[in-house]
Amino acid sequence: MRAVVFRAGDERYGVRTAAVVEVVPGIRPRPVPGAPPALTGVIDYRGRVVPVLDLCRLFLGTPCPERLANRILVCDRAADGAGIAPGQEAARFVGLLAQDVTRVAELDPRAAGSHPGPRTEGVVGLGRILRHDGGLVQLVRVDELVPAALLEALAQPEEGG
Repeated sequence: MRAVVFRAGDERYGVRTAAVVEVVPGIRPRPVPGAPPALTGVIDYRGRVVPVLDLCRLFLGTPCPERLANRILVCDRAADGAGIAPGQEAARFVGLLAQDVTRVAELDPRAAGSHPGPRTEGVVGLGRILRHDGGLVQLVRVDELVPAALLEALAQPEEGG
């Protein structure tokens, strides 16, 4: 399996390349007043408004430091296994702001020494932990990462008029 590898803080994570539509520069998203802390804002991605989650804030509670190697991974939740219900098409794509997005790696989720990953309170979307390049990489499941409350907010019906 191929994955885009990045960091959040000092730890390495990966997202399956099948879920990544495009890797774009770490531009500053437009803030959304009153949004949950992990939602850093929204971007205009090819004519579509896409919410951007700050993975450092989501996983560590602190914002990603501004660095040239930061990128936004525009991901298709449906390509990572999420069922997109009618009326939730607006929540199909999500941007993930990550640090040091520098490579695509070949990872084997069934390799000796991999671990299913511990379940943690309050953080969803984290999957298997794999050995790679002398360290560990934890897979991120984009289909599970977006909080339900955010999905509901993104799927609000448009006002008529």
